[in-house]
Amino acid sequence: MPCFRRLPGVALVAAGVLAGCKSDRPSTEAGTPAAAPAESSKAAPNAVNITATDFAFDAPAQIPAGATTFHLANRGKEFHQVQLIKLEDGKSVADLGAAMKNPGPPPTWMKWVGGPNGVAPGQDANATAVLAPGQYAYVCFIPSPDGTMHAAKGMARPFEVTAASATTAADLPAADITIKLTDYGFESSQPLTPGRHTIMVENAGPQVHEIVLLKLAPGKKAEDFGKWAMTGMKGAPPAQPLGGVTALEKGGRGTFEVDLVAGDYGLICFVPDAKDGMPHLAHGMTKNMKVS
Repeated sequence: MPCFRRLPGVALVAAGVLAGCKSDRPSTEAGTPAAAPAESSKAAPNAVNITATDFAFDAPAQIPAGATTFHLANRGKEFHQVQLIKLEDGKSVADLGAAMKNPGPPPTWMKWVGGPNGVAPGQDANATAVLAPGQYAYVCFIPSPDGTMHAAKGMARPFEVTAASATTAADLPAADITIKLTDYGFESSQPLTPGRHTIMVENAGPQVHEIVLLKLAPGKKAEDFGKWAMTGMKGAPPAQPLGGVTALEKGGRGTFEVDLVAGDYGLICFVPDAKDGMPHLAHGMTKNMKVS
C-alpha cells in the first residue's frame, strides 16, 4: 500500500502526531512483551507481534537489536502497514515532529528501514529487517478514503531498539527469490511459483523504494490498483495487497514470506520521486506477473 503520496504532505499531516506521540505501553522492565535476543549467528530472527486497528498500533516499546521479524495483524476496517523509521544522530520522535513541520524532503537522519507492507482488514503480513540500537518509530502512511494519512489519526508511535545481549545477531532469513528495486522497476531472480516463498528485497536504486505484492482481480493490472489507491479508494479494490516490504533506503535489504496460489499478481511502488514528487508508479514502477 502507499507509504506516502508526497513527502511534504506526510510532513504536514504527521507532524502533530509524531511530535507529541508517547508510548502508552510499559517498558520491558514493567512487563512489555518483547522479543528475546538471538543467541547466535545461526539463531532465528527475533519475533515481534504488531496489531493494527483503526487507528493505533499495539506493539512493544522496546525490542533488542538484530534481525527481527515483524508480524502484522490487521484487525481494523482499513488497509494498514508498518513503516519502520530509524532516527539517527541522537534525534528523537520529538525532533522528527519538529522537522516535519517544514515542507520538503525528510531530514538525512531519518532512515527508512522497511517493515510489513499493507494488507487488507483481517489479513496478516510479515517482514524481517536488521535493526541497530537506537530510536525508531512505527508509522502507517496509508491514507483513509477521506485522504487523511493514518499517521495523523494516531498510527505513529516511538520504540527503542536496545543492544542485544548476544555477541552476534541472526542475519536475514535465507531466501529462495530475490527482487531488486531500481529506478523504476522490479528485477526478480526467477519467476514466482505457487507455494510458500521467502523473498529477499534489495533496493538497488539510487533513491528510496518499496514493494507491494498484489493479488489481482480478474482482468485487472497493478496500474488499476495504483489508480484506485491514488483517487480516493472508491468502489471495490482491483487487487488485494499481500504485504511486501515498506520503504527502504538505497542499499537497504529486507525479507518477507508469502503463500502464493496460481493466478495474476502485481508489484507496485508508491514512494514519491526525489526529483518531481510523483509516485514511482507514475514513472512506470509497476509489474504484472502470472504465477503458474
